Amino acid sequence: MTFKTICMMSALIAGTGGIPGGYATAAGPGFPAGDGFPAYAAGTILSGADKATDAKEVILKKARAKIARHFSSGDYRFEVTARWIPRNLMAREAENIVAVELKGQVQRYTDFDVVYRDRGRRDKASIQLAVDIEKKLPVVIRRISRGEEIREGDLEEQWVSLGRNKGDLMEEAGMISGNKLRRTLLSGQPVRRSYLVREYIIDAGDRVKLIIEKRGVRVQLMGEARENGAEGDIISIYSNETRKKYKGEVIRPGITKWKQTL
Repeated sequence: MTFKTICMMSALIAGTGGIPGGYATAAGPGFPAGDGFPAYAAGTILSGADKATDAKEVILKKARAKIARHFSSGDYRFEVTARWIPRNLMAREAENIVAVELKGQVQRYTDFDVVYRDRGRRDKASIQLAVDIEKKLPVVIRRISRGEEIREGDLEEQWVSLGRNKGDLMEEAGMISGNKLRRTLLSGQPVRRSYLVREYIIDAGDRVKLIIEKRGVRVQLMGEARENGAEGDIISIYSNETRKKYKGEVIRPGITKWKQTL
């Protein structure tokens, strides 16, 4: 390429305002801004990222509002973050995000449907968000050894992550104090029902009656307890009649109330 050709091409680029097609271009080594490669505003490139940020924030805001309806009590607080959102949904204008609908129960990873407008009609896209739910629960404020009795002054209400502390967490300090521990707890740990030394009224292997009540209909099944349980405990039960496993609350010796079908 001759020096004359290079000069002509430079003049053409400068005269037309840069590279045709509307693409933003950064000046490369040896081509500073103004020498045929103007410093363009990156609006065309960054607008997609801006849209994604706006759409994401609208989706998260609507999801938080939806979850707040399930946890209206001041005993709960939660944080919602994006785990998986389709790229084409992130690229939509924020004002086209109509609603965020909850699918199933709120859990550590929760599924939602996003309703959005597309060319005059409404459509849906599935997303998944990470939801960290915290609840105010009594926790021990000192190290308490196995076999030691928990005193009233050993407990304090603090925010506890339900996702990281699954199980039968005790919610009332009055039900905890006065009991002895079956295991050592460290300061800041919540108390599970199974951590307390309690008198079992159902032993693993016992034949138990499972009472199921739904919408005014009462059904009774016989099953076998798969674990020990004191009054108020939730234990596993297997029924030969239905060949299914259940979770039941211990009511009294030999009697449980249905909580969940596994």
